[in-house]
Order: sequence, then C-alpha cells, then structure tokens
Amino acid sequence: MPTWNPDGSARRGRNARTAGRLGRAVLTLAAISGLLPSVLSATEASPQFDILGFTLRITSAEGEVTHVLHGERMQQFDALGVQHAEKPRLELMSEGRLDWIWTAPAAVHYPGEQRLMLIGVTKGLQLPGPTNPRTDIETSDVTILTGTREVTTEARATLLRPGLSMTGIGMYADVTAEVIELRSEVDTVYSPDETQEDSQ
Repeated sequence: MPTWNPDGSARRGRNARTAGRLGRAVLTLAAISGLLPSVLSATEASPQFDILGFTLRITSAEGEVTHVLHGERMQQFDALGVQHAEKPRLELMSEGRLDWIWTAPAAVHYPGEQRLMLIGVTKGLQLPGPTNPRTDIETSDVTILTGTREVTTEARATLLRPGLSMTGIGMYADVTAEVIELRSEVDTVYSPDETQEDSQ
C-alpha cells in the first residue's frame, strides 16, 4: 500500500512553484504530451497534490518494502488515477536488498495498475549480487510493471556488463528471473581480457 513520505523540502500548492520549476513543468508535460496525448488533455485541471521533493514507498501485503520512488516533484490527479513525476528514481528491492535503480527526466505513474512509464533517456543499474554482475542499461521511454517486476521498451537499448557490450532495438527484462533480452538488430561485443581481469 503506498505511503507518502515527503522530505523536509516538500511543500504543497501553487505558491511553492518558481519560474524555473514552471519552465521545467512545461517541458515535462510536453514530453508526456508526445507519449500520452489523451492523458495530457485531461490534466488541465489542478492536481490534488503538488509536492516538491517526494519519496513514495510501496510495501507488500506482509509489510516489506518492494520498491521506492523518489523525485524532484510529483503531481497527483485523483480523477485519472495518475501521478506525474519530475526526475524520478525508482529503486526495486528484493528481500530487503536494493537490486535495481532506474532514472529518467520524467515519468507517469499509474499506482492502481502498478505501472510506471519513464519518459526520455532512461538509465537502469543492476547492482552486483550473488548470481549476477553489475549491469548498466541505457535506453528511453521504458515501461516498468512494478508488481511483476517486468521492464520493456521499444527503443534502442545498450547493455553493459564486465567483458560484454550489447545493443539492440527493443528490450524485455524480468527482474525477478534475472532475464534481459534485446529483441532485434542485436550487436554483441565480448572483451575476454577485461572479463579475466575483473575475475581476478
């Protein structure tokens, strides 16, 4: 169940906006407009929440934190069931351990559908664990199903691991199963010497 945890800089209402933040908001909404025009047209009404500096923690039925969403600003539109976020940072947890971090310039969050759409240049980082090496992913316009922990994009994606570089069009990842697939036009470069050095 989502719980709001704004930090000390969180403020509500239009009085909290500066000219710079308004400019960024216009750019953010323009990006959302290109991806979700029907949603944007419905968001002309004032948001129910307008929070600067936010942290949203999501817990399982057992009370365990499954993921955390941070950002510079969040606007919530109750009638649409959506939240717009600026500079979001999504942290996916597994058994109390942080294992993935995703960042982007903007996002549209559908809490009821457990879906986060990251907009613009998106970076993913899988922290090294007992069964996996560090993995860096750079792509754009990513959809993350936070309930099933699946990540997809139709854009070009680049994956980097020690001794391995891959690029392709479209990506599917199952975070729980530790599966990452690039879908088409895949180019792979191995660096055996680098892999040997990393293992020493």
